[in-house]
Amino acid sequence: MLSVRSGVAENLRRSRDLLAVEEAETDVRLEMVKAAALGEDLDAIARWSGRRPETVRRWLVAYQAGGIAALADAPRQGRPLKADAAYLAALEAALETPPRTLGLPFDVWTSERLSAYLLQQTGVRIAPGWLRVLLHQQHFVCGRPKHTLVHLQDPAEVAACAEALRVAGEKGAGSARAVRTPL
Repeated sequence: MLSVRSGVAENLRRSRDLLAVEEAETDVRLEMVKAAALGEDLDAIARWSGRRPETVRRWLVAYQAGGIAALADAPRQGRPLKADAAYLAALEAALETPPRTLGLPFDVWTSERLSAYLLQQTGVRIAPGWLRVLLHQQHFVCGRPKHTLVHLQDPAEVAACAEALRVAGEKGAGSARAVRTPL
């Protein structure tokens, strides 16, 4: 059986708090190392962890060679994310600020406008459709704006028109009934 360094359990507790391990697989690997440090049999660790004994042995050897860092997942394959922490911060700042405050000629963000604005601010272009996916992942809600012309209306003229409609309605109230005839 592989022997794990003495005092490893305390070291793991401190390191786990410092590293703030979030992934479930890494947590299971840490538990396997702790169990081995406490003297649990390799086959017993394999049974409760759902791994083969060879896999448990491989992770214990990795821990002995590289410490806690060796238990983390390898980097994922593929293109790195375009929406890094700086992009997400710029996205959140833009969404919390009305567009007019930023000197833009509109009142409501659309995914197209937001994508273009963030391209200017960060130099990273994310298509409007993917930006909506990103907004959903960040727990923002997309909705359709209600466009009105109320902000363009003169209040005095609106009041005058309302009064004219009221007067017109009073004059024709008696003769404007619909006539119904039985079939």
